[in-house]
Formats: sequence, C-alpha cells, structure tokens
Amino acid sequence: MSVFVYFSFANVYSSVLFNPENFQKQYYNGIYRYRILSSAMLDSVYTLIQSLPVKNKVQTFLWDKSGDPVLYLSFAILNTFFTMLSAAVMVLITESKNFVASGSEKILLVVASLFAIIITQFVIVPYDCSSYFFLLLFFAVLLKYMEKETWSTLAVLILIMVVSSLNRESSALSISLAATLLFSKYGLHKKSILPVFWLALSFMAVYFGVRIYFGVFSTNDSNLLFRNFTLYRNLFGILFWVVFFTLSIIIAKDKTAVRNIFVFHLFAIPYILMCFYAGILYEARLYVPLFLTSLFLGRTAFQRIG
Repeated sequence: MSVFVYFSFANVYSSVLFNPENFQKQYYNGIYRYRILSSAMLDSVYTLIQSLPVKNKVQTFLWDKSGDPVLYLSFAILNTFFTMLSAAVMVLITESKNFVASGSEKILLVVASLFAIIITQFVIVPYDCSSYFFLLLFFAVLLKYMEKETWSTLAVLILIMVVSSLNRESSALSISLAATLLFSKYGLHKKSILPVFWLALSFMAVYFGVRIYFGVFSTNDSNLLFRNFTLYRNLFGILFWVVFFTLSIIIAKDKTAVRNIFVFHLFAIPYILMCFYAGILYEARLYVPLFLTSLFLGRTAFQRIG
C-alpha cells in the first residue's frame, strides 16, 4: 500500500517540501523545530542515500520540478519503515490477553488501521508515521503494565514518552490513553494517579526543555480556527473526523468500551482544541492517532478494581 501511494501517484499537497531548501525552512523553524527526532531521522536517511551509488538512479514523478527525488525517497523509506513497525506492534496489542476479538476481527482491525494511515499520507511529513509507532508501542507496554504494575515497566513507559515527545507533541495522547485505562480499572486511586502524574511530568519536561533550548516558547504558528469552519476542504476534514469516530464507536465491543472511547476523547481535548485552532483539518492525518487509539481501546477490557 505504501509503495502504491508514494510511487504510483504524483503528490500535489506536499510537493513544495521535497526541495531540501524548503524542507529546512519548514522543519527547522516555528513549532516544527521542536520535533527534533523526526527531522534528524529524515536527515540521516537522506544522507545515507546520498552516499550510496544509486542516488543518481532514483526516479520519481514529482509534481514540483524543483523537488529532489532522493529527499522524496527518504520520506518514503522513513514513513514506510515506521508503518511496518506500527503494523507489528498492532499485532502484539491484539494478542494481549486483555484484548477481546476473534482472529478475523484482529486482522481486520490491523488492516483498517493501516488503510487509515496510508490514505492520509497525501500529507507527507517526517513525524506522523513514527508518532503512530510510538503511540502504539506505548499502548502495548501499557497493557503489560496493567497486567502487573512494576516500576521497571513504568520506567519503560516514561522512556517511550520522552522519546516520542521529542518526535511530536501528539505524544500527550499517550497520557490520555493511560488516564483512560487506569481510571477505568482503578478509579481515583494512587495506582492510577501516580503513573499519570509521572507520565505528564516527563512530557512537560521535554515540552518545556526543547523550548528553553531554542529560546522560543511558541505553541503554534497561526490561528486557523475560522478557516477550519469556513473553507470547504476543511469541512471535509471535519467530516473525516466524524465518520472515523463513529466507526470506532460502532465496532467497539460493548458499552464500557464505548464509554472508554468517549473518556479518551475527553482527556484528549487539549490536542483536539489545538488541531481546530492551529491545524488544517483538511489534513485528515490529525485524527489518525485518535482513531488508532480508539479502535484498539474499543476492544480492550480490564476487570474493574476499586
């Protein structure tokens, strides 16, 4: 699917960013400069391909003729790699003893998730697919933590939170996920409050740390709220949110799972508000991390304690 999307269609939406100079201007300025890990990974892949003898044989049909085929190939390799890792982690999640689904349902959930990731790749950025991987990896480790609460597993969750926060601020959704499952199982208890506290603290440390490092504390580049409710293409983006949210609700296993999906979205309100305020909702990718989490949350069950 990834090969079809990247090499069988000419990308129009993100075409101007496949020029190295434009890439530098875009991803090393504004709020994008804080996403250190993703830019560094793409630069590493680009440098590696440049050093190989095949660089002059790379051919792609770029919409913008000033684009660099090697840079485009770097995007494709990086994002396909993390999509593959995401698929592997999805399988691990479905094999958890607290995941309730038949064999065919497990396969369909993974396939639906992959289609959602791939079809939203008309917006090609260096951090989305890696952010999905870190979110899903957090989900998988969180399920292990809830089976047996150990400080070592919590330390792994904190480490994932730190790394994913260096990749993209949407890592905060992992806190929303943890809060949803922990409060669902334990209620207002120290077993739920303390892990969420440490995860939130690690996120805030990275969030403010990178801003102190760069000496800039901006949280967004512009206010797009009005455009998101007036431009037709952005209204299609909102429709995408509604349809995929409804899909996750329809296929949830029971009323408890539906409630957890709603609670997760409630905890995710800061992310949702920032998407509407500073994001371009036509870029349907903004809802994908919410959709992926909801899809697997709808099939995750723990016995209520407390």
